[in-house]
Amino acid sequence: METLYQADVAIIEVLQSWFLQYENVFISISNIFDPRYAFLLYSPIIFSMDWFIGRKLMWVIVAVEWINHLLKWLLHGERPYWWVHEADVYNGKGIPVPNIYQFYLTCETGPGCPSGHSQSTAAVWFVICDSFLEKYHAIVEKDNRISKLCWLLYFALLTTIGTSRIFIAAHFPHQCLLGMFLGWQVATRLRNINQKSFGILHYCAFTAGMLCSAFLVFEFLAVIGMDPMWTIDRAIKWCNNPDNIHLDTTPLYAMMRYCGFMFGMGFGFNSYSFATYTKETFSTQMRVVCATLSVGGCLLSETIVFSKENMVFFYFQAFVLNAFLSYFMIAVIPQMVALIWKSKEKAS
Repeated sequence: METLYQADVAIIEVLQSWFLQYENVFISISNIFDPRYAFLLYSPIIFSMDWFIGRKLMWVIVAVEWINHLLKWLLHGERPYWWVHEADVYNGKGIPVPNIYQFYLTCETGPGCPSGHSQSTAAVWFVICDSFLEKYHAIVEKDNRISKLCWLLYFALLTTIGTSRIFIAAHFPHQCLLGMFLGWQVATRLRNINQKSFGILHYCAFTAGMLCSAFLVFEFLAVIGMDPMWTIDRAIKWCNNPDNIHLDTTPLYAMMRYCGFMFGMGFGFNSYSFATYTKETFSTQMRVVCATLSVGGCLLSETIVFSKENMVFFYFQAFVLNAFLSYFMIAVIPQMVALIWKSKEKAS
């Protein structure tokens, strides 16, 4: 792996030397396509505009996050910003340590392989592109250039995301490529899943299964002598600015996010309000209002500051918040908008 890491570091150095004046652009791209926005932006927008596609997208997002989390622990992937200081190939061998620049988004605390940004983006936008082409199949058949353009933009987006992650030294190039491949694979495997057949108990079982699988991997690593949280020490040791280290980039926080979201999905999709109000005809205006309120509520949740005095309680809060957010956008918002429109119709 050291040979591969060295080659990847050379690519990072070239990117940073060529495009350092565009650092704000790369940082913005990396920030916009953060995996958390799959929960906070893509899910509420797509679900509000199309119930069926939104439900499929939510399932894919949760599955991608779960797989990414487990693989990060199992693959034990390094991150460039700390590896160049820890690698034996540089230390004591007279080879100068590469000059890798750090930015405020560089210091993520989880393992680096595979890239969560690349994996999440590949999965989310595959669902969006594939669903768009399927929904407008008749139009696409008349002009196959639409399909080609759609997938060209898809691969251009993945390349842009991967480049931004490599530029800020958060990932090696091979980690981004693996993330893209896995995200695409998960999305294609789940494209025809029948989510409508799952009840609350199914969702609870899925949530418990994901939690148990994560804890089993955690315990397995501990038993064989590997510290599952080894990357936090690396981040603290080599991050130039300690203020750039955040708990919401840890694997445990990601676990609480996707498990909580799945748990809330179960109660949302099996709620009376979802069964009742999503059968009604929602105009485009109503759907836009749903999307606006859902996104507003999700982004507002970002301002909530969790108590960090007890770490178990900290992660429990993350679980509860994400469970509420998925229930909120699935069951609460459609009912609220439908009732508002009914009252307006009665008043008129």
